[in-house]
Amino acid sequence: MTIIPAGAGTAPLDIPNADVSDELANAGVGFGDLISSVGQAVASTQRKLNDTAVATTSALAETTVDVLAVQETIYDDDGNIDESVSHEQRLPLITFIDPVLYQWSQVRLQGSFVATELSAGSSSSTTTTTDNEGSSQAGLFVFIGGGRTYLDYRRTTTESTSEVTSDVSRGRIRMYSELTPRHDIGVPKPRQAVQGPRLAISAGEIVDIAPAGTSPAQRTMAVVIEYFRRDSTPIQGKTISVETSGVPFEYVAGDETDADGRLEILLRRTFLDETADTSPMEAIVSARIGIVSNDTTVVF
Repeated sequence: MTIIPAGAGTAPLDIPNADVSDELANAGVGFGDLISSVGQAVASTQRKLNDTAVATTSALAETTVDVLAVQETIYDDDGNIDESVSHEQRLPLITFIDPVLYQWSQVRLQGSFVATELSAGSSSSTTTTTDNEGSSQAGLFVFIGGGRTYLDYRRTTTESTSEVTSDVSRGRIRMYSELTPRHDIGVPKPRQAVQGPRLAISAGEIVDIAPAGTSPAQRTMAVVIEYFRRDSTPIQGKTISVETSGVPFEYVAGDETDADGRLEILLRRTFLDETADTSPMEAIVSARIGIVSNDTTVVF
C-alpha cells in the first residue's frame, strides 16, 4: 500500500495586500477638479450675465419715446381738482422699464466617496492512498486446496480553498445653485412733486384744571390747524374736517378758518377720581378738506 502524505500537491496561497490609497487619491483629485470646473463655470456665467445687463441697460437708455412726462394737477381752495395740464416729453425708455440684473447668490457642492478593496487567493491539498489485490493457494492438489484472495484499490481525498477578489469604489456629488435678481443695482426712480394747498397741524398750550365742586379734574391741549395756498397766503372761511383718536375735542371758535387761515381745537382729558391715570398719553389729530389732508401725533 502506497500513501501520499497530506499536503502533497498543495498550491501556495498568494493573497495580495488590501490597499485603497489609490482610490482615495483619485477621488480627492476628481473632487478638486470638479470644484475648480464649477467655480470657473459660475464666474464665466456671471460675466456673461453682467455683459447682458450692460447691453440691455445701454439699449434702454439710448432708445427714446414720446411720453406723457408730467401730469400737472391744480387744486382749488376747497381741496378739489381745478385744472389738469399734460406735458409731453421725449424720454429714454429706461425711465419706464427697469432692466433685471441677475447674480449667483449661492452655489454649493457636497460630495461623498466610498472605496472598498478586498484581497483574494486560492489553495488546494490532495491525499491519495493505494492498496493492491491478489490471490494464493496451498494444498495436496493443484485444483483442491485452501487459499486467500485480496483486493487492490485507490482512495483519493482532495481539499480546496478559494477566495474571491472584490474591489468597490463609488462616489456621489450633490450641487445646489440659486440665481436671483440683484437688489443693490438699479435705475433710480424719478422724484415727484405735488403743488397745492397745504394743511399744517401744531400742538399748543397744555392746561391742568383742578376739580371744582363736583367737577372732576381735567387736562386740555390747544391744537392749531393752518390752511395755506401754494404761495403761503392764508385761506379764509373754509370748513376743515377734524378727527382725533382716543380723546374728545371741541372747536374753539367754529369749524371754519379765520382771516389768518387758522382753526383752533381743544383736546380734553377727564380724570374721574384720584386713582385715575394722569400720565401723558398720545393722541392722533387728523385734518382734511377735499383730498388735501394731514395728521400728527400729540402728547399731553
